[in-house]
Amino acid sequence: MSFSSRFAAAALLATSTLAVGTLAGCAEQPSAPVESDPNEGLLRDFLMNGKFDDAGHPLNSKIVSADSSDGSDTGGKVTGCGSAIDGGIQLKSGCSITLPNGATGSDLIANVRYRVRSAPHSGRVVTFNAKDASGTALGKGELKVGNVRAYDRWLDLPVNLAAASGAVHLDVDVANGAVVDLQYVEVFSNHLGIVIAPGSGVLADTDRITIELPKAKGIERLEANDVAITDRLQQLLDSGKATRTTTALRQLISVSVSDLLPNREDVVELKAYSNGNTSRSQIRKTVAACNYEGDPNGTKVLITGFQPFPADGWHENVAGVAVMALDASTLRGAQVMRLVLPVEYDRAPAEVTEAIARCQPQHVISFGQGGNDIALEQTAYNLQDTGELSGGAPDNRGIIRVAQAIDEAAPAERPTLLPLDAIDSALQEIGEAPVRSTDPGRYICNNVMFNDIAQLDGHGRAGFIHLPYTTDFSDRTRWGRIAAAAVQAVVDAP
Repeated sequence: MSFSSRFAAAALLATSTLAVGTLAGCAEQPSAPVESDPNEGLLRDFLMNGKFDDAGHPLNSKIVSADSSDGSDTGGKVTGCGSAIDGGIQLKSGCSITLPNGATGSDLIANVRYRVRSAPHSGRVVTFNAKDASGTALGKGELKVGNVRAYDRWLDLPVNLAAASGAVHLDVDVANGAVVDLQYVEVFSNHLGIVIAPGSGVLADTDRITIELPKAKGIERLEANDVAITDRLQQLLDSGKATRTTTALRQLISVSVSDLLPNREDVVELKAYSNGNTSRSQIRKTVAACNYEGDPNGTKVLITGFQPFPADGWHENVAGVAVMALDASTLRGAQVMRLVLPVEYDRAPAEVTEAIARCQPQHVISFGQGGNDIALEQTAYNLQDTGELSGGAPDNRGIIRVAQAIDEAAPAERPTLLPLDAIDSALQEIGEAPVRSTDPGRYICNNVMFNDIAQLDGHGRAGFIHLPYTTDFSDRTRWGRIAAAAVQAVVDAP
């Protein structure tokens, strides 16, 4: 595979065909719905960044609603798709959706707002084939049973579109035994286009950093630990020490670590800004030290939190604050190692795996930023999906994953290994009101939880706790007390 192809394959959006293998042990029907979700609003900061209108559509998007049978909505039209239901229509095979005017350019996304009511035991649920008037294939979105995020809930499935010269249609193919509803289809530009590769982690001076962004856009600002290095990158490009490779739609800027970051610090937070979007990556000289604090003879516990998110997040992450604010001197029979993880699908769990292998903790407790409660997570899921947001929410590098398995060879679910009853009691004793949660989201928190459990299964305790969303850190000791109480409960539990 060529240089350009390898990095294009790592672009921020899911591939045009979103199908992955059916997960082992997947049930035909969903479990009973949870009455309330303690993690509701987990991705709220993405909806506060000014890129969505009041209805939740990306700015400047073109929408065709499910009841657009006359073509009145910006040129969009729905033909032969089925009967009306609450909030939309029920899809049937043979349905055709003519996309709104403006869907003939390049680098566009057709985002399908869908709801699954039922599905067959295995295989696919629904396929959306994008074609032009001559029948030329322009893109494909396919949902499989194992990747259904939730039933009876509106979600989004993006379909990447190739350039077309005329009207674009989505042909719908619903599997036998599936019942799928449609609310609308929106078309917008794939402008969420900047990614730093290879991602957070240890890089040698001779390693190369690649920044990928749309062909027609430029890097507006590049920062290393909040210091602008945009001019330096341009000088390296002018001298030939940095290279620029272009593809049909993308450009890739490659530069060695030593050239871009001479005399770098042990840890460098690299941020790239383009077209209103941000990519963030943490570049390290060495792995984090196996530094345990607390009782030197106590049980070793690895605790993890997260950096702020989105990549241009304006406030700290409560999980990172809690991990760093824990007072290890208050622990009895326990010592802790702290890690603040990058908000990246692949790198966050990888850093935990590496630390477990090298530093040998007996237990792992991961914390994340959640909704309105302290949520003790009961189950992790083999699914990466931010389909509750239009087109999906990028991680801090700019990667989007929708309806994609974490590990196709792994089970569909993994139950927590933490003693939740003991943690619940310990938190109540310090005046907190924890709740149980069966939905940790399908973003980075779930990825880390799924991985933690796999690494410690049969060897120790591992799991995940979501902390309440906040932007007020005037009392940082509260979050440290919560983390300490959880650690103490895990160590003391029989």
